[in-house]
Amino acid sequence: MVTLRGDPVYAVTKVYALKSLLLPATGLEDLAYSKNLSDFVDRLRATTYGPFLATLQKPYTALEVEKALTRGLVNIHHKLVQTANRPNLLKALFTRYVYFNIKTILKSRALGLAHDEILKRIDLYPEELLGVRDTALRALTAKDLGEFLKEFLATPYHSIVQKAVEIWNNRRDFSAVDAVIDKGYIEQLYKAYRKTPRDERKLLQHAMVLEIDLRALAIAIRGRLWGLVPSNLKEFLPEETVEVPRQLLDILVESDDVKKVLSQLPENPVFSRIRAEQDVAQVVSAIEETVKSYRVKWASQSFYKTPFKQLNLIAFIYLKEAEVRNLSTIAKYIEEGVSDVSVIKSSLLLV
Repeated sequence: MVTLRGDPVYAVTKVYALKSLLLPATGLEDLAYSKNLSDFVDRLRATTYGPFLATLQKPYTALEVEKALTRGLVNIHHKLVQTANRPNLLKALFTRYVYFNIKTILKSRALGLAHDEILKRIDLYPEELLGVRDTALRALTAKDLGEFLKEFLATPYHSIVQKAVEIWNNRRDFSAVDAVIDKGYIEQLYKAYRKTPRDERKLLQHAMVLEIDLRALAIAIRGRLWGLVPSNLKEFLPEETVEVPRQLLDILVESDDVKKVLSQLPENPVFSRIRAEQDVAQVVSAIEETVKSYRVKWASQSFYKTPFKQLNLIAFIYLKEAEVRNLSTIAKYIEEGVSDVSVIKSSLLLV
């Protein structure tokens, strides 16, 4: 992809071309008829995923296929960051790939897993594109968490990694580590969102409620389920959100009546399923399903409701992410020997 930073038209025009390459529902159904993973990979060789699947060695596994597909997503996301006229929000969204790896490495190191075992759980391709792959590899093999932290000193992720290491050293609680990293990601995303021009910020509001507010709600609910005490849990909540007031989040972590607090969420359709959920233990699942479904719906609609806007770049990333998730689901079913296409289709998130 040619880099034309500053051209407000090029990246948006390019993303419409990329959107036309997304697989239709019929294409996904055809892939579900693949005889095995080798057949599945062969059918995808002519798509944008071809160069990434070409690096795989037989016999294929669903996990390795998913990694290759995800590389296709990460690669396009990174190129759009390089090309976008206003890349701040795309950059912030890109960090989620890195933070996932940091979480996994930190937890794996704390558990004493071997280097090779950790590498099976992650793919350092995002770090490679950002020029910090060697840093992540050194952190992966660091003799202790102090050395692990030092490796990130010269990276933009140092402050969040430092907090995560401190939390682990003080509490030995993986749930707290997850929460502090999620908080850092949300706050970075919110800052990037607030720097977006006002007219575009209004158009992005729905998507950012999904990314920021629902993630904040998930932190609060997960923290309760994990047994974190309210005073500690409040440390992990972002100071600012889009529609859900911080005060309501504070009440949520303290109240004995979670359902009553959730009923006070804003009158936005996004929150309707969460307000209606009767089982508190299922609220996080309801949040995750809401994020996935509404994100794809928003992304799909943005291309014709708000055409040729910078936000279409983010919309495309959401659609590409959904495609990767669908393809990975199909690969997993094929590996497990599921041949009933109706069962596979029922698990896909279609636009």
